[in-house]
Amino acid sequence: MVECFEINTRGRDYVAGDIHGCFHLLKAALEAYEFDPTCDRCFAVGDIINRGPYSSQALEWLNQPWFHSCLGNHEDMLLRSSHQRDHGQRWLTANGGEWWLNTTPDTRHHFLNALANLPSAMEVSTLGGTVGIVHADVPEGMSWKRFTRYLSLGDAECQKTALWSRSRAQGKVVGPVPDIDYVICGHSISGCGEIRVRENVWFIDTGGYVQDGVSGLTVLPLDALFEE
Repeated sequence: MVECFEINTRGRDYVAGDIHGCFHLLKAALEAYEFDPTCDRCFAVGDIINRGPYSSQALEWLNQPWFHSCLGNHEDMLLRSSHQRDHGQRWLTANGGEWWLNTTPDTRHHFLNALANLPSAMEVSTLGGTVGIVHADVPEGMSWKRFTRYLSLGDAECQKTALWSRSRAQGKVVGPVPDIDYVICGHSISGCGEIRVRENVWFIDTGGYVQDGVSGLTVLPLDALFEE
């Protein structure tokens, strides 16, 4: 599924890197921007759960009409763990999913429904141009339009790249993604804690759960992309 958003004519749009349960950092970053929930919107690149201390708050954030996230590999792991016992045990022990053990059956039901409805990618129109948001990457040489069409058709390879690829972030894929002004990704933490830019693709996971401070979680105003 791909979700498209029209131009926000009333306020500003922001995009957040991998939150990983650090909603206290997201809240602080939005407050620093004087975020107005009555007219502003916040988009997330996925991996909003696991590792950080407040993963259980993710459902509350997803229920806000101004907060939108695409699917990350950590959300996908949780969904798979619900019907694959061995996978679930690995997810709980190795990927920061221990918080799930403390949730009630009713809460789990609502969580799984919410995560199952997250789009694989989002497309946001702005006054400056169009921004694509996907957790990990777009396949090498593929245009954004083709990518989103394949995702909508359930293409397994495109979905795998969208959730797991690190090739472009590591410099193994070159060239811009055609048919889109900018693409925002997370997933691959920059070793120096700074945003990594590859042509028109921005990798904004700066390790919020690792660096316990607002600077560890990147939140960008989308209109700032077009001021370059």
